[in-house]
Amino acid sequence: MSGDNLFLKLYSASGEGIIDSGYHSDAHRIIQVTSGSVAVSVGTEVVEATAGDFVYVPPTLVFRVESVGLHASLRTLAFDRRLVEDSMGSFENEIFYMFFVQSCSRIVTFTKDHPIYENIAYCMNEAYEEYISKDVCYLLPVKAHVYLLASAILRYYSGARNDMDRMIYHNVIRLRPVIEYITENYSEKIYIETLADMVALSPDYFTKMFKDSIGKTPIDYINGVRVNHSLRLLTMTDTSINDIADVLGFSNPNYFHKIFKAYMQTSPLAYRKSAAINR
Repeated sequence: MSGDNLFLKLYSASGEGIIDSGYHSDAHRIIQVTSGSVAVSVGTEVVEATAGDFVYVPPTLVFRVESVGLHASLRTLAFDRRLVEDSMGSFENEIFYMFFVQSCSRIVTFTKDHPIYENIAYCMNEAYEEYISKDVCYLLPVKAHVYLLASAILRYYSGARNDMDRMIYHNVIRLRPVIEYITENYSEKIYIETLADMVALSPDYFTKMFKDSIGKTPIDYINGVRVNHSLRLLTMTDTSINDIADVLGFSNPNYFHKIFKAYMQTSPLAYRKSAAINR
């Protein structure tokens, strides 16, 4: 369903094996595990979650939720990024950008000991009940709880909790031109010196700042972006693996195979076959 032409949907799923999977270039997702245990793959990262946990899936990444052992169930809130981003000021958008960038490199989970867990649980449950009831004007309270949920996340991640958090925030914002350059030019040869020059740093200091702030070296991040794009192409298209390697800027198919296996612990062909079986 959409509201004001913006994607907004709540749904539940259950079973054994792969319970949910997909890709939506503009959708934020909050996945709530309601029973059992699951392995949640978001791009190249994997995390295990159990009943009561919430997992955030950022836009642009392929995701998969698979039960671990017995039957598991979940409910998911998915909404267009513009639903919240268009209502934010510049500072709020900076915070959300920081959260988005870091969540693309490491999966964000909200477990029962997380400081904003109760806020997330309340907003999810209220939004889900409104969505299921389909009462008069039900989309209004659903959107309201999406805004409350986004506010809770923003306030938590914008809080000056310690000097390290403040440093990471400022560094991620400073690195924004670099991140955007990589996003737009991942299929080309990218040199560390070029990226360092964009933020007026030496290559060595740039590499250290990048790893401290993003959680990966620039090379690891660039290869991760390429592999994440390959997951979408392998899952959503019939493009040959050799052509995918070429489109993504890998020097040859064998190098693509090596990098892909290092990130995904399987080959591109095996991943495609698995996605096709569970599509």
